[in-house]
Amino acid sequence: MAFVNSQEDVRRYDLIIVRNDDLIDYIVAIPYASKLGIPIVPVNPTQLDEKAKAQLYSYVQFGWKNVLIIGNYDAVSKEVEDELLGMGFTPTRIGGDVRTETAEKLALHFYSKADTVVLASALDYGSALAAARFSMTYDYPLLLTLENDLSEYAATALETLKPKQVVMIGTGLSPVIESKLESLGYSVFWYGKNIQRIPIEPPKKPSPYKYSLIGAVISLAIAVPIVIYYGKKRWSANRVPIEVLTEKERIVVKAILQKGGQVKQEDLPELTGYSRPTVSRIIQELEKKQLVSREKIGKTFIVKMIKEINLKE
Repeated sequence: MAFVNSQEDVRRYDLIIVRNDDLIDYIVAIPYASKLGIPIVPVNPTQLDEKAKAQLYSYVQFGWKNVLIIGNYDAVSKEVEDELLGMGFTPTRIGGDVRTETAEKLALHFYSKADTVVLASALDYGSALAAARFSMTYDYPLLLTLENDLSEYAATALETLKPKQVVMIGTGLSPVIESKLESLGYSVFWYGKNIQRIPIEPPKKPSPYKYSLIGAVISLAIAVPIVIYYGKKRWSANRVPIEVLTEKERIVVKAILQKGGQVKQEDLPELTGYSRPTVSRIIQELEKKQLVSREKIGKTFIVKMIKEINLKE
């Protein structure tokens, strides 16, 4: 089945399928589920369990058969897709190799242009959730980026959508991103850095929850990144510029840093959203660059940062 990334292929979906072992795809799906007024069904990435099948069969009985699967085959397997086909669903899949690419493809699938785009970190789940709620409220596309640089996929989406304003969500994002966006001609408003009323108007449709929702968004955007970043350590080693890393390598490095500088290699697929073979290849490249070391303990490897990455460029 072909992956969809064209505005022309957009149709009315009846439900959205995401993996149940990583929140990021669920978070990214929230604005689009709200936009269409449809449910999100988290499933086991490799096989549908009985509860999921029962829920899905109930939708079939109502004639709800057009399914949007978010994520590539590492996120929701071909076996799950085949099970959906066997149950009578017509699945469409939108996904990329990394979460920033998946967010880009979804944004371009549902929007051909937008005056405002919402941007959050791909690794800060709290800020991403706040951004998803903000996107849902104002009907804006949601993009994900690296915390210290503008993702190439986010940049591509912005070029296509041609927004006038980019709303950044979360204190964990770097001023480098803000400067880069402004240099590209976008007006930038940064929630978490600026606590004031955003200079845009909400949709015409009244909502009694609007102001409480905005307050919740601000609280999440401020509180969660602070908690995440509070326990981070610094290493006394040679500083390495972030330019030496590819986007995938940056995401793996950030996952290691968030675990205090060392992590079991077997935990990295869950932390990054990458498959085990992909993680293994990335770790090998980082070893070649002498940025990490691996130590075998029992049946697993412990991956350790051995140089400090200059994340602020």
